[in-house]
Amino acid sequence: MKGPSPGRIAAAPFQALCVVLSAALAASCGGPKEPPARHVLLITLDTTRADSLGCYGSARNETPALDALAAEGVRFRDCTSAAATTLSSHTSLFTGTYPNRHGVVRNGFVVDESNVMLAATLREAGFWCAAFIGSSARVERCGLSQGFHVYDDAFDVAAEAGGPDQDQRIAATVTDAVLSHVDEILARDGGGEQNLFLFAHYFDPHAPYAPPADISAELGASMPVADFDDIEAAVRAQQKRVLGQDLGQQQVITRGLPKPLAQPFPSYPTARDSELARLYTAEVTYTDREVGRLLVGLRSRGLLEDTLVIVTADHGETFWEHGNFWNHGLWVSQTDVHVPLLCRMPRGEAADVEVRVPVSGVDVAPTVLDVLGLWEGDRKDPGVGRSLLPAILGREFGDRAVFTEATQPGPFLEKGVAAGEWRGAGKPHAVRLGPWKLVRAPYLGLTQLFRLDRDPDENVDLLAKGAVVGEARERLTDLEIALGRWMRAAKPRPSEFDVTQVKALVGLGYGEAAPSSSRAPSSSEDGPERKDADPRDH
Repeated sequence: MKGPSPGRIAAAPFQALCVVLSAALAASCGGPKEPPARHVLLITLDTTRADSLGCYGSARNETPALDALAAEGVRFRDCTSAAATTLSSHTSLFTGTYPNRHGVVRNGFVVDESNVMLAATLREAGFWCAAFIGSSARVERCGLSQGFHVYDDAFDVAAEAGGPDQDQRIAATVTDAVLSHVDEILARDGGGEQNLFLFAHYFDPHAPYAPPADISAELGASMPVADFDDIEAAVRAQQKRVLGQDLGQQQVITRGLPKPLAQPFPSYPTARDSELARLYTAEVTYTDREVGRLLVGLRSRGLLEDTLVIVTADHGETFWEHGNFWNHGLWVSQTDVHVPLLCRMPRGEAADVEVRVPVSGVDVAPTVLDVLGLWEGDRKDPGVGRSLLPAILGREFGDRAVFTEATQPGPFLEKGVAAGEWRGAGKPHAVRLGPWKLVRAPYLGLTQLFRLDRDPDENVDLLAKGAVVGEARERLTDLEIALGRWMRAAKPRPSEFDVTQVKALVGLGYGEAAPSSSRAPSSSEDGPERKDADPRDH
């Protein structure tokens, strides 16, 4: 593994780790005390809007397992995903850096090995690291397996009926795989003393929507499932209502939103939209049940009490509220990037706490390492995250800018970008400072300003109203300075599109073409242990 470079999470030398851990484990009055956490469980819920959970005020849904977890720990009220697509966002979660640092432009690209992952750092500190993946957007060849002893990405459900590839697996299978592996570890000699880092990725809320029939019935859904054709019909109907013409999903994904769809407009659901929303909600409900079963399973095995549990999402999903209808990746609306972030400290510390200051997905890895005494310390570099432990413990935690970006349109805006420059710079991106949010879409020549505490649905672009004065003018200046500094701080590591993933990504609804400078990565000779996979795997 290459050595760390400034501005990113890094594994400290062994001697330094010993010093840090000794200090972290020493009682202030002298003598040892229990480690801050023996195990770490990180759960990501794919395509899960914050407002789809009961603990975030969902009017449509109850999520008792996640609601209970929030009551037992810390709920970050205002967490923004680093990117609005699975792979870019997950890479930020694992590296503690924004995409314009780790270099992953969108799904299908390969994480450069010079990035240091959370699992690699924990493995060096003695943790057994195992990942259980729910979709092909995160297969091992993407490069996120760095540091894991086991990277289980054997899928069992085709993304489309009759599809040739096994692209995902249902939540119950993910839960079963985690608990089965934990049992294997505990059955080993000395397994009960092994520190564990478990990562579980639940994909079910992602389209297409096929929740269990009993949950759909509970939520009043009349359709049993919704496939991509149903979603396409909903998209075209909304496009025609707003634009007077139906462009279709694929055209806006490949060429971007026309300006009328990128600006606020009166929105409301059609009957089809409402039905899709019920099915989406049923998928979230089902995922909540499986997360609850995982937590109960770990508790029954005597592990949960000493486990740091973090639950978040890679991104959300816009329904009918904005012009990127039934999509994520095209824009940076709150529906796309406002995600849940829950943290349960070991032994019930910091219970029923709410943190309202805006935070980011890039803060997850630094927080895990800080809880364990392995974090090197906060930096002022805008390209990296910071530990949230001070906020968890009720200490001073000042506001700072957080950023997010879209990943679409893809090759259309990535062509012709010089080597070493950030290929996502022309796509929509945003900066947050407190309740203020500045959105910029270079390919449209569009800049927007929202005040989310008064306009959480982003219905009023303050820049479109005319002169911006007073506090809004001051905050606009601050936001522009912060965004400019972040853009200038871009130092993307090399990342290329893996053409072997195209078929699988199309099966998941990602129909963007590969850029011309694509390559297929070579396989690693020293990769993690894998479960037996179907020969049709990618």
